[in-house]
Parts: sequence; C-alpha cells; structure tokens
Amino acid sequence: MKKLFGKTDLLITVAVLVLSLLLFIPSLSGDTGLTAQIIVDGEITEEIDLDAVEKAYSFSPKDGTEIEVARGRLRFSDACCRDELCIARGWLSAKGQTSACLPERIVITIKGTDNTDMMTY
Repeated sequence: MKKLFGKTDLLITVAVLVLSLLLFIPSLSGDTGLTAQIIVDGEITEEIDLDAVEKAYSFSPKDGTEIEVARGRLRFSDACCRDELCIARGWLSAKGQTSACLPERIVITIKGTDNTDMMTY
C-alpha cells in the first residue's frame, strides 16, 4: 500500500508554514511607521504619528468637521456636507490611503516608511 504523505511532503509543508509565519510576524510588532497629514485649504496643518497615539481622540480642523484618531488609524467622524462621502470612506490605516471632504477643503493622507511599492485592493 502506498503512503499518503512522504518525508518530502512533510518537509515542504513545514517549510511553507514556517515561511508564512515569518511573513506574518512583522505585522504583530505594531510599529508601522505611519504618519497622517491633515491638509486644510491646501496647507499641511497637522501631522500625526499614528504609532504614538495611546488613547483615541477627536479634533476639528474646521467648524463642522471632526476627525477621529486612534492607534494606527483615523477617519472623518462628522462632516457638515450633504453627501458625507468622507465619512463613508471609513478608517484609513495603510500607507497611501486618502480621504477628502471637498466642500470643507480638508484632505487626510497617510504617509509611511515601509518599502511597499504598490497596494492592490
């Protein structure tokens, strides 16, 4: 009778599992190197190190618009525009993500220090 798994199959399976764990470990460290830029009327008004945020908070860069910040992410939580597309965009947590409230002329952009060339959704 032929064996279902041989030594080579077991070795390949273990190697794949170890490699996948090694690729997953950097995401557990929590230090992503992400910085959020708040741009109001075309000027950077605030930069937030998202790794340094210890407690969630909210602030208003302009009257009627509120931005919520938590560790590693941020979002528009309130806006005075009619369509509220900026709120529907949700949490931003990855390098390169951007959200804008065009009626208020506020843009949130996340910058990062990782070596990712491109993001695919």
